[in-house]
Amino acid sequence: MTRVKRSALVMCLAALAVGFASLAIARAPASIAASEPEVTPAMMAEGLPTEAAPRLYVLRVYVRNPDDVARLTSGGWDVLEARGPDYLLVMGDDVVMRRLRAQGFEVAIDHVLDAVSAIRPFSYYGGYRTVAEHDQHMDDIAAARPDLAVVVDYGDSWRKVNSRPDGHDLKAMCITKLRAGDCALDPEADKPRFLLIAAVHARELSTAELAWRWIDYLVDNYDVDPDVTMLLDYNEMWIVPVANPDGRHIVEQGGNSPYLQRKNANDSLGNCSVPPTASNHHGVDLNRNAGFQYGGASTSTDPCAQTYRGTEAASEPEEGALEDLMRNLFRDQRGAAITDTAPLTATGAMLTLHSYGDLVLLPWGWTECFLSCPPNLRAPNDAGLRSFAFRMSYYNGYDTGQGSELLYAASGTTDDWAYGVLGIPGFTFEVGPRFFGCSGFTPPYSCQDSTFWPAQRGAFLYTAKSARQPYADTLGPTTLSVSLSVTHTVAGRPVTLTAVVDDNAYGSYGVGRPAAQIISAVEYTVDAPPWAGGTPIGMAALDGAFNTSAETAVAQVDTALSAGRHTLFVRGRDAAGNWGPVTAQWLFVMYDNNVYLPLVTRQGE
Repeated sequence: MTRVKRSALVMCLAALAVGFASLAIARAPASIAASEPEVTPAMMAEGLPTEAAPRLYVLRVYVRNPDDVARLTSGGWDVLEARGPDYLLVMGDDVVMRRLRAQGFEVAIDHVLDAVSAIRPFSYYGGYRTVAEHDQHMDDIAAARPDLAVVVDYGDSWRKVNSRPDGHDLKAMCITKLRAGDCALDPEADKPRFLLIAAVHARELSTAELAWRWIDYLVDNYDVDPDVTMLLDYNEMWIVPVANPDGRHIVEQGGNSPYLQRKNANDSLGNCSVPPTASNHHGVDLNRNAGFQYGGASTSTDPCAQTYRGTEAASEPEEGALEDLMRNLFRDQRGAAITDTAPLTATGAMLTLHSYGDLVLLPWGWTECFLSCPPNLRAPNDAGLRSFAFRMSYYNGYDTGQGSELLYAASGTTDDWAYGVLGIPGFTFEVGPRFFGCSGFTPPYSCQDSTFWPAQRGAFLYTAKSARQPYADTLGPTTLSVSLSVTHTVAGRPVTLTAVVDDNAYGSYGVGRPAAQIISAVEYTVDAPPWAGGTPIGMAALDGAFNTSAETAVAQVDTALSAGRHTLFVRGRDAAGNWGPVTAQWLFVMYDNNVYLPLVTRQGE
């Protein structure tokens, strides 16, 4: 059975069940919670595999029909945001496994959640950075590179608002080549903005580490890499590394066995487990608390449940502050009606990181539909959103589609709020991989550099490049590489520019993959991009004609230019007239032939 067919089977089952399920991820039933032995903070910190600290599993619960799915997702189990071909995944211990079997489910252990890991003295669980370290990292970057980076305090956490001693500031970082007025909380700013949000769900450790690496990558590569330099010259990159710092601080207290706290730290409602268990703890799910389509699918009114939505829309200071931040970064570019469309000229993009289902999710997340959502249950900008999402999944290989098409419907989410309220494209990455040694909410720290960051870097770069006019640019082809026959030359000596442009650069898996179109043109500008007055210069198809969806284009660059570094901005157009985002390359021109040292580059470098 192919991957698509296997996914389709489960999607069919899940979609049928969603309409009947009020809880997708919720606390364990009271009878289970009552039977669990008490776990002290000291035991959890030591990661002791004793009867008092039961071993925790990710369980495969096999579903044979839609009724099985409905029973499972509505039964109060901690159903995870990932799945297999004919089973759903539930987090639990031996007690949970016995109870599931008693209800007639076929259950197998997918994998054991490791309780022990080496600790680096300044971090936890093998190297993961604490909230304090993330804050210090941003402060250090801003101090070292005041020309590029600014830290913005955009609000206070629940515990700080309520005068708890361990409350937190909510912090974001803005990275750009700073000019007067840049990084202001003003939606009318002239630089397009890309906002990356991590750690909305506290237990999903990889997300904040990816934000850390994105910050470092941008700062370290300014004036080193032409694409990054272009991005920071013409755009603002905004990053929220830990959107739920109170919740993440609870996770940290587990040490070698991080507490699996999902929600924020609001303990004013309910009599929930302390210390937190995987399926019962205090707090509000910030990804069900947003003030758009609040209170619908996959939300709970039980304060101890994983998907507890709070007392009202944006009841939590973390969510309210995040919504205010987005209002201050992006213009409202969409009408109030559900059917209103954002214009092709809309600017800005938002991406929120979760784990761990190998998914790129696009709006709408709140609509409940069967397998492939019909037009009336898709977002008004579905063509642009879906093309954008599949462009990103070209880089990370994830399944792509709406929540109901791949997983289950969820309302009150960050990405739906960004699109539904402001009209900017908002997406969720469920950062995988689903299988092998790097899966789970708390994978080994070594997975960050070996697996997660390499898979996401290209997707982040593409998203950042597309933030200028995302609904228009992402319909056009992707420029995969730009190279020069030599990067350093003497003025007047021609140089060959080569570009690989592909309109079929879409992810392979998911629902509604766009059809590739023929490349119709490739052009470049010198020293100014097309939107800043650069004069377009056409490139020729290497094989003599633009007649396929993937083309290699060439041009002889006139190097009668001033001495110094020059930027070439390259983009392609498809047969429908859609231009894709720009990719940059540098050409260095010198006048003194005696110091001319040609540096030959290979295509794609």
